[in-house]
Amino acid sequence: MKPQYFLYRLIMLIGAIFIIFSSGHLSAQTAATASVSTAGWKRVAYVNNLGGRGFGKVTLFTSGGSNTPNYLDIEWFKDWLTTGGISVKTNSNAGYWSGARLTYDKDTTFIEVNFTVAIANLQLLNDTYGWNVAKLYSGALPDGGGTVRAEAARGRLNVDDKFYVGFNGRVGIGTSAPQETLSVNGKIRAQEVKIETANWPDYVFADGYQLPTLKETAVFIEKNKHLPGVPKAAEVEENGQFLGEMNKILLQKIEEITLHLIEQQQQIKDLQDRINVYRK
Repeated sequence: MKPQYFLYRLIMLIGAIFIIFSSGHLSAQTAATASVSTAGWKRVAYVNNLGGRGFGKVTLFTSGGSNTPNYLDIEWFKDWLTTGGISVKTNSNAGYWSGARLTYDKDTTFIEVNFTVAIANLQLLNDTYGWNVAKLYSGALPDGGGTVRAEAARGRLNVDDKFYVGFNGRVGIGTSAPQETLSVNGKIRAQEVKIETANWPDYVFADGYQLPTLKETAVFIEKNKHLPGVPKAAEVEENGQFLGEMNKILLQKIEEITLHLIEQQQQIKDLQDRINVYRK
């Protein structure tokens, strides 16, 4: 027996019987040996009780090249209603699996893994620190199915498609496909929002700034139907608008208007002075 393989089996045995502390709870692990006959979604564990409620952690181990252990950690929960959550992390880059999900059928919740290859020998561990913890399958894993409640690819967290954390650090609320660091599909209410931005438009008051004349602005508006430097309505409707950038644009326009008002006020004063001279 190769020393690496013996060490791997020893680690598995210790992991199955050793009492550990996890999340402040005294806990243990149960183990099972399974196999994957074909690629696809397979059930690795299940919970059968009222509402299929519970939470816990299931870990998969396999051996890759040179007996290198590869693992998949799945943390999951399922509440009274249809909401469920699942997070996935793995050290495997060998293409054994692509993600995990929770499915639900009446009072049974299933933890399923999307295997990309067949696996002859697969070790399963189940941390028993949870509540209504899952029971492991053994032998040939059954095919997956049922109503999906939560699904996550490797390195992602997805809570019933309402809260999503991608492996690239992007967070989605109300969307499972965030295009920005934080994407929200819905309304946001906050007591205060602070935006950091550069190039605040105080340059409008700097010497040498070319203030557009009102005539130039009027010609531009007549031709383009929007203010100079302000995005078109169609562009904002299609692509949205960065709040910090929009604030800078609006402030620039306010500062330009202020300069025009100051100039007009001076012109009004000059005219009033002339009128006063004529009246004398």
